[in-house]
Amino acid sequence: MTLTHSQPDLLALDGPASPPPAARPASPARPASHRDPTVDAVRAGALLIVVVLHALMVGAQIAPTGALRTSVALSGEAWFVPMTWVLQIMPLFFIAGGFASLSQWRRMRERGASAAEYVTARTRRLAVPAILMIGSVGGALLLARALGADAALIDEASLRIGQPLWFLATYFGVTALVPAMAWLHDRIPLITVLALAVGVIIVDVAHARLGAPVGYLNLVLVWPLMQQLGFLMRDGLSFAVWRRRGLITGLLASLALLLALIGRGWSPDMLVNLNPPTTAIMLLGTAQFFVLQLLRPRLDSLTRAPRLTRVISRANAVAMGVYLWHMPVVLGLVALMWSAGLPLPAPHSEAWWATRPLWLLVIGCCVLPVAACIAPLEQRIVARLQATATATATGFGSRAGMRGMRGMRGMQGWSASLSVLCGIGGTASALLAGIASPLPYAAALALLALGLHFATLRPRLRLRPRLVTLR
Repeated sequence: MTLTHSQPDLLALDGPASPPPAARPASPARPASHRDPTVDAVRAGALLIVVVLHALMVGAQIAPTGALRTSVALSGEAWFVPMTWVLQIMPLFFIAGGFASLSQWRRMRERGASAAEYVTARTRRLAVPAILMIGSVGGALLLARALGADAALIDEASLRIGQPLWFLATYFGVTALVPAMAWLHDRIPLITVLALAVGVIIVDVAHARLGAPVGYLNLVLVWPLMQQLGFLMRDGLSFAVWRRRGLITGLLASLALLLALIGRGWSPDMLVNLNPPTTAIMLLGTAQFFVLQLLRPRLDSLTRAPRLTRVISRANAVAMGVYLWHMPVVLGLVALMWSAGLPLPAPHSEAWWATRPLWLLVIGCCVLPVAACIAPLEQRIVARLQATATATATGFGSRAGMRGMRGMRGMQGWSASLSVLCGIGGTASALLAGIASPLPYAAALALLALGLHFATLRPRLRLRPRLVTLR
């Protein structure tokens, strides 16, 4: 999510390549260089909903022995299932992210940047916040363990803090696909959407009905599909410009198919359908796309007010920090209340519900300052890495001939690919193995640092004279 035109975007996902086909303008709606405040507001709002949901799902109480015990407060509650249809907004985030990423990719492409440069720029802006959070919080958990803290409690904290990282790992991958998916969008947009949708259904049926262990393949189908819907919205193609009646029809059809799917045995809980993502999430995301299109005129008129635009810009500036740091802050508050002897009401009790508004307010007052303090540090590190990458590439380019430059481009592609794989590996390691034990903690940081290395240092090739000389 970007701050302004001159500041780095911590969450957007775009990069460079060859110009789009001349047969169709890049954006009939507005110039490609302009930010869309409505889309930025949707992305920031989506992450805010995730933070609120996670804060409400933290259940903590004191056991008869005096020990602190945590649980997922809303898990298994029948009344909560319908609410997940509203609170599960990750598809909407990827739709809005697709809109923004296509704009940014085209801007970089117009400046002559390559796909590899786009991907490595996005890797830097994702890996730096991840390293800061995992390094700091994991180090604190290891210190607490060394000082004799309850091992089970430390492991539980590590699990809860790591769970939101699934999004970051997925985002690394979706970022890397932007140039290729934009190429498909420029040529066969509707066929691309249809092919991804069919792939989601095939994987889901094979997993849910045939028992094949392929469900997680939908990570590389569902989220790029949501991204493609954002591409369509960005370019005003096909059903993105339907009249209001057509949008309502699309919304009702998506919901009807979703209800039919649930009638065939899919879970009605949209949080359950997230891991791995299913056809139900695809249909929910499609419905959210139509809702966003229906609301766009009203939202556009609201978000273009100068005062609200400034608020959206500030929210985007700290969005990644809020997402990555909200669980450490929440669990830190729980530990502080427990150690201070403050009451921790049992989940779903009258006292628990009565204190939830104050709980959310306290979390907001703690998370926002933390994110606001960390954001400038992230930006300085990213800016320095960008300057290093630019200087190295410029120095190489001044010594290389035409064939040497082609060789550098090829090696940049390998570096970009390795940077993404290391970024995914580092966040997946923290997610699956935790960050409260020395080996997984070190592995996660090492992989993320290696990803930054590949994303920052351009290859310094020693070219033979015959390759350096222009012919």
